[in-house]
Amino acid sequence: MNRSAAIAALSPVGTHRFKLVAIGCVLAVLYAGKHYYSAASAADLDWILAPTAHLVSFVGGHHFTYEAGAGWVDRDVTFIIAPACAGVNFMLAAFMALTFGWLGTMLSWRATARRLAIAAALAYVATLIVNTIRIAIAIAMHRGTIDVGSLDHGEAHRIEGILIYLGGLCALYAIARAASERSKTHALLR
Repeated sequence: MNRSAAIAALSPVGTHRFKLVAIGCVLAVLYAGKHYYSAASAADLDWILAPTAHLVSFVGGHHFTYEAGAGWVDRDVTFIIAPACAGVNFMLAAFMALTFGWLGTMLSWRATARRLAIAAALAYVATLIVNTIRIAIAIAMHRGTIDVGSLDHGEAHRIEGILIYLGGLCALYAIARAASERSKTHALLR
């Protein structure tokens, strides 16, 4: 592809439909995900709770075991990884951040489908990593290993979650934007 063909391929004329499809997919996934999560039990969320509990156990040397109805419990540290801790909302936001970061590269049906599939897979993996970090820190705060000062432990837990999740989302969006810019530059140089 010569330079003028590459520039024409990156032109916004005619590519809006791919971006609209991607945005529509994001909205559909967000709606379906929130609907599913609102009524999901610990057993329903085992696809994300189990790997998270195993990673937290591995990283922190804990021993989480599944308890029907509750989630993953470590009685030694009196901590439960419950459905509210699953990270599903983060995963949905991560899918959205990655997709929006890549909108500029969604110039064909194939590219759009590929980016959406990659965004879904990366959102899941990122959720496991970020949620493991968040829960490991929460356990350390719960045990007093990390001093929260005069803050209420529940409030400290909420603030910690917001900061970890926000940092994770910003990092994912930045990575997606950088990859998008690199793809555009690479297409122009071909």
